[in-house]
Amino acid sequence: MRKIAVLASLLGLFAAIPVQAAELKDVFGKDVPIGQGRPTLVLYANRGTRDELRQSIYKFIYDVREQKPIVVVHVDLRDVPGLFKGMAKGEIKKSHLESLDLMRNEFREHGQPAPAELDSSLFMVADAKGEPHQSMGLNKGFDHVVATVLNASGQEVARGPFPDSARKLGQAMGTTPPATVAKLTH
Repeated sequence: MRKIAVLASLLGLFAAIPVQAAELKDVFGKDVPIGQGRPTLVLYANRGTRDELRQSIYKFIYDVREQKPIVVVHVDLRDVPGLFKGMAKGEIKKSHLESLDLMRNEFREHGQPAPAELDSSLFMVADAKGEPHQSMGLNKGFDHVVATVLNASGQEVARGPFPDSARKLGQAMGTTPPATVAKLTH
């Protein structure tokens, strides 16, 4: 009887682990550390939303810098023909490096050094089948970035279109980024 109770307890614990915290690797093969003590901003994008995302994400990340968030960009490759998926992953790797440089520039523009953990805070995941996007209700070829905020334990605490929900997302992360909100609503 005791073994059954222990098994039932373990099954309950496994059921409580958030789906997002499941083993996830980025385009470089690194494990994505969701639910390991830092809040996480998860962005669902595709090649059509790249420019939209780049216009506002760096300012938003700078504004929530005190929370030291992990940023995960799920890139939907469903609309990329099979033969070109490998090239798309190469472009995502290049975009990752460019994004780190742009984030460092954002800190420099504010007269601050980039945080030491910056390189270990950005993860880009190439999703060939788009399963995470489908779970968010995003059909192939969607035209707006969607974001979720996960708390330090990996539980979802906010969700919305990005950058439209920047204020709500920032509050869920523990800060209200007023500069971002003002910039994004004008």
